[in-house]
Amino acid sequence: MKAFIFHCWGGDSRGCWRGWLADELRAKGIEVVSPDFPDTLLPSLEKWLAEARKNVSEFNPKDEWILVGHSLGCPTILRLLESMGEGERVKGVVLVAGFAKDLGIPIINKFVNRPFNWKKIRKKAGKIFIINSDNDPYIQLAEGDRMAERLGAELIVEHGAGHINEGSGFTSYPKLLNLLIHL
Repeated sequence: MKAFIFHCWGGDSRGCWRGWLADELRAKGIEVVSPDFPDTLLPSLEKWLAEARKNVSEFNPKDEWILVGHSLGCPTILRLLESMGEGERVKGVVLVAGFAKDLGIPIINKFVNRPFNWKKIRKKAGKIFIINSDNDPYIQLAEGDRMAERLGAELIVEHGAGHINEGSGFTSYPKLLNLLIHL
């Protein structure tokens, strides 16, 4: 198994629980890719996808990749899955505080401003988990429900977890680590 961690808008590879998760996975002998995506405050879908492909040019099924995204990292993962070639596939996907619709924020609208190819995403993604909070100030729980339905994913609801970030007390995330280890 290999893990690729996608950070949020305005974030980096070490923020929130992401650095902790990368360290824990590496300690268990799992290869981890966790880049700092370019222009994090003014993100570009094209640049973020190029950065992903710079780090992993092909997602070979035998490598058993797990993609983990937080917030804006989630639609980035969905767009990456849409772009995958015939022989590419990942073992699993975990979308934390994710969304796949316009949130009314022009700076990040290009990540979600056209319909997603849900069928292709499901075909490329293997097992999918959606983790959303019931009191996220940015993303309503209904968005987690909607994404889970479209992706045939399992929805995990975190109660009172906010945006599942540092501001909500998430500098580590043992529940997520356990989910990844058993995926």
